[in-house]
Amino acid sequence: MCSLERFGSVLVLRLTGETEHRFSPALCLQIRQHLATAATSDARALVTTNDGKYFSNGLDLEWTKPEPETRVPFVLRELERVVLDLLRLNMPTYAAICGHAAAGGLLFAMAHDHRIMRKDRGFLYSAAVDINFVLPPGSSALMRSKMTPKVFKDMVLKGVKYTGIMANEVGLIDSLQEDSDATFNEAMNQAESFAARSWNKAAYAGLRLSMYPELVERLEKESNAGGFLHL
Repeated sequence: MCSLERFGSVLVLRLTGETEHRFSPALCLQIRQHLATAATSDARALVTTNDGKYFSNGLDLEWTKPEPETRVPFVLRELERVVLDLLRLNMPTYAAICGHAAAGGLLFAMAHDHRIMRKDRGFLYSAAVDINFVLPPGSSALMRSKMTPKVFKDMVLKGVKYTGIMANEVGLIDSLQEDSDATFNEAMNQAESFAARSWNKAAYAGLRLSMYPELVERLEKESNAGGFLHL
């Protein structure tokens, strides 16, 4: 489902295979285990990327079908725990988005510090309004903290699909590249460059947490409660 490799001071978390990389409890657990490994390593940056044409197409709906009333909230909570782990990680994180990032895949991409996207294929898309799904507070807080008010509104209430070019224009991503290879290479270049600077890992993690106090508090409450809190 995913792998973790090291290239010098940079770790690469890769969603593997020609699949939609949908989030099941098993995939969320595997990602969290890799993030735990990263947190205890002496690596100084993490790049997340994907094989195939999907960064991630959201939740594993096949897994939720037998008991959607309980399984959808469960896997969403597990995905939000992945997001919280990324926000707590003691190194910069870069999402090399080499394909579509929709619904839960969008949340996963937005949880990274920096996003690099290809312009020839792929889009960022919430999907909530088109599938009649009310975002839980933690997921909504993540999007609100990483987007301008207008983009947040257009994502959630209009279901706008942002291509790489559109995403670059409104600040959803930090860099736009020609194709998958260039996208991954740019993410690695940025990660390696920043990893070489003299910064403290604990201080970096603290700075990130200080940027999103309400988001972190919301995610922590939902995680500790074992479910979602209602606004």
